[in-house]
Amino acid sequence: MSSVRRPEDPPTDEARSNEQTGHDSTTTVTTNQDTITPAIADLPEIPTTDLSLEFSSFIDPASVAEVEKVQKRASNVMKLAQENEKLKAELKAMTDRLEAAERRREQLTRKEQKIMEERSS
Repeated sequence: MSSVRRPEDPPTDEARSNEQTGHDSTTTVTTNQDTITPAIADLPEIPTTDLSLEFSSFIDPASVAEVEKVQKRASNVMKLAQENEKLKAELKAMTDRLEAAERRREQLTRKEQKIMEERSS
């Protein structure tokens, strides 16, 4: 049976306890006849503590440091790989320019030889 308190009823143990502790956990109950005075509801209090959890709280701090160390190394490896690709591209561009300059020099040498042959004939 629910605890509904009417004005003419004596206070219950719960009501006395709430008055002593200063808790006010009353609600108003409406019936077909009329509105009855507030009824006492036994509701649990909601904790106000921080219930958030982080994954790192389950892991050993030493292993967290190890993971960070590995991540830093991986980051350094990625940077070095990118720098290596950049240097390879620069080297290829320099090689292409050098080969083009050598081809032009050979062409000029052949033209010069041709001109010299035509003069000597």
